[in-house]
This record gives sequence, structure tokens and C-alpha cells, in this order.
Amino acid sequence: MRFRRIILVFLFLLPLVLDAQSKYDKEISRNRTRLRQLQEEIEQIKEQISLSKERETGINEQIALLDKELALLAHSRGLLERESRLLAAKVKETNRLLEATQNRYERLKKLYAQRLVYSYKYGRVRYLELLLTADSFNQALIRYKYLRLLAEQDERILHRLEKKKQQIEKLKQQLSVSLDNKHRNLREKQIQQNRYVERMKERQAVLKKIRWTQATYRKQLSQKEREREKLNNIIRLLEKQRLEREQKPVEDIYARIKFKDFRKAKGQLPWPVKGKVISKYGKQRDPKSKTYIKNTDIEIRSALGTPVRSVFKGIVSVITYMPAYGNTVIIDHGKGYYTVYSHLDEIYVVKDEVVETGQVIATVGDSGSLTGAKLQFGIYGGNKTYNPEKWLR
Repeated sequence: MRFRRIILVFLFLLPLVLDAQSKYDKEISRNRTRLRQLQEEIEQIKEQISLSKERETGINEQIALLDKELALLAHSRGLLERESRLLAAKVKETNRLLEATQNRYERLKKLYAQRLVYSYKYGRVRYLELLLTADSFNQALIRYKYLRLLAEQDERILHRLEKKKQQIEKLKQQLSVSLDNKHRNLREKQIQQNRYVERMKERQAVLKKIRWTQATYRKQLSQKEREREKLNNIIRLLEKQRLEREQKPVEDIYARIKFKDFRKAKGQLPWPVKGKVISKYGKQRDPKSKTYIKNTDIEIRSALGTPVRSVFKGIVSVITYMPAYGNTVIIDHGKGYYTVYSHLDEIYVVKDEVVETGQVIATVGDSGSLTGAKLQFGIYGGNKTYNPEKWLR
């Protein structure tokens, strides 16, 4: 019985090992695909920057291109950090499961060896005794069949043990590959960091050349209005897609997740970042341009690199870059409610990822901002905007 129990435990454990590896492999593969896409975009922007220098284009265009490359580099760094965590988790989990599996395998081998020794010493005599002491020929035949089945079962178990041993060796190879990938990941992160620092210095040098006037500020506000309308269009498209899913349900991530009621969390949402609100929701007078603007979100001043957290459970619907908003993440919380996080630096999530309340999704940056590091945070519901401060606790 003990022998059989150990076999069952071992055979039950291995699929868990393989499932764990499969889960990490899928996430790492998805992350790597997005990294390749970002690298292609970065190469395109680098070419545009080179051309703009040759043509000696205006300062605004240079800043826009540098901003975009910096945003893409920051996003790429975030994904590399995410990959680093996934690889570390995979290595840790593989080591743990590999050690447990190896221990069980060795115990199983030891017991099996003891069984073989016993069978060699006493098996033939004992088996013959069972056959000769049968009360009838029919009983002897039944005992013979039973003993033959036991022998066949031993052979099958031995075969499966050898097969599992091969699978353990395969896991060791996967572990070796994962460690190599970790080293590659560290090299890539350093390259991206060096590139980011270089471009940041270049951006600061260009910013010093700008002559800030009321006209300059108004131009910036005008661009932000255009970008805000683009953001509104993205939200409208998400709403349209949501309604279409309700009409024709499909088996996707939205069908599998059970959304909580976002409306019931009004006044109880955690702040997405630690900092001071420097721009409030609604109609506000801009002191630099001397004009009134209608804010559909709030701006929170915070140090560069401060963790940005999801305020509620949801699905990452959009990750994009917009000139006036920089790196932006939109999270769908169900029933038409969305939260928007802009001016991000490193982004640690990918599209269609399920995020929990309080989960770190990115860090504060100054992408798309000419006034330093900050988080721009908005709440949408039913194609309308809401004052975030009334929803946050």
C-alpha cells in the first residue's frame, strides 16, 4: 500500500510541475513578443530623430520625437523588469518542484529496489507455495493470473519511472535555459538604461532652448485638447467593444473574469500614487496661459519612479503612447467603468492582463510632460468622466 501511495503522489505531482512551467512560459513568451514590437518602434523613432537632426527641424518636433523614444524605452525597461521577475519566479518554482520531485523519485526507487530484493530472495518460493496450496485447480489458476498481473504492473511502473526520470532531466535543461535567459535579460536592461540616460540628457538640452511664452503654453494646451479627444475616442471604442461582447458573448479573458461592482467602491478607492494633487478636475484657470481649461482628470505630483497602483481589480485594455499624455495604461473594471493612468515611466503589465486592487502596474514618469514627473489619473464611466477625488478615499 505504501508503495502504491508514493507512486500515486509522484504521478500527481509531475503534471503540477509541468503546468507551473507552462504558465510561466506563456507569460514570458507574451512579454518577449511585446518587447520585440517595442524594439522595432524604437528603431523607427531613432531613424526619425536622425533625419530631424539632418533637416534641423524645430524644437517642438525634436522634443516630440525624443519624448516618444524615451517613453518607448521606459516601457521596454518595464517589460524587461517584468520578464526578470517572471524568470526569477520560474527558476524558484522549478527548483522547488524539481527538488521535491527528485526526493520522491529517490524514495520510490529505494522502495522499488527493496521490493526487487525481496522478490529475488523469496518471490519464487512464495509464489510456488501460493500455487501449490490452492484448494482447487481453478483457485490455482486465479492465483497464477493475479501473480502475473502483479509482475506486469511492476514492469509498467518501472517503465513509467524511467519516463518520469527523463522528464526530470528535461526540467533541469529548462532550468538551465531560464538561467541563461536571466543573464541575457540583465544585459538588455543595462543597454536600455544606458540609452535612456543618453536620450534624457539630450531632451534636457533641447528643453533649455525653448522660450516659454503665453503663446507657447497655449499651443501646449491646444495639443492636449486634441490628445484628450483621442483618449475619449479610445474609451468610446472600448465601450462599443464591451457592448458587442454582451450581445455576442465569446470565450475570452472578459468572459472568464468576474468583475466586482466598481460603483460600490466610490469613495473607497486607494490612491494610485503617493503625492500632491497639482491640477484638479473640472474648469480650472491655467496660470501660465491665463486661460480657462476643462480638466477631465487630475494630476498628482510625485517623484520619478514612484510605484503606480491599480485602484481596482480589472483587465488591462490599452497600453499606448500619446504626445500630451505620454505612456498611458487604461484598465477596464467592468460595466463601462475605466481608469486611465498617464505620464508613466516603466510599465509592468501587458494587454489583457488581469490586475488586482493595489497591484503595481507602472512607475511615475515625465513622458509627454514638460513640467516634470507626475501621474495624470482619470475615471470614466458610461462615456462620461468623473472627479477622481470623490472616488478616492
